[in-house]
Amino acid sequence: MANLIPFVAVVSISIVICLLCGRPTEATLGVSRHCTWHGTAPFCWPSCPLGKVSKLESRCGKSKIFCCLSGMKKLCCPAGLDISPALAAAIAH
Repeated sequence: MANLIPFVAVVSISIVICLLCGRPTEATLGVSRHCTWHGTAPFCWPSCPLGKVSKLESRCGKSKIFCCLSGMKKLCCPAGLDISPALAAAIAH
């Protein structure tokens, strides 16, 4: 329990600081700050997770081997992230 207290304090302080500066973070958004491809070949009918929006659609996404026969993979990024589809695709996980 004693080891948990410093961790909780650091996380709490980080959240308060980020709330004060007004910049969204993973902790305040509750979503990953990364853009990620969603959809599983061969039948791709994904939707973006809560808090993310689709920036790009592709039959193959990042994979050039596992492409969709029906539907499209979606590149989903945090809703507040101002990023071009090309840049999002270049840095996607």
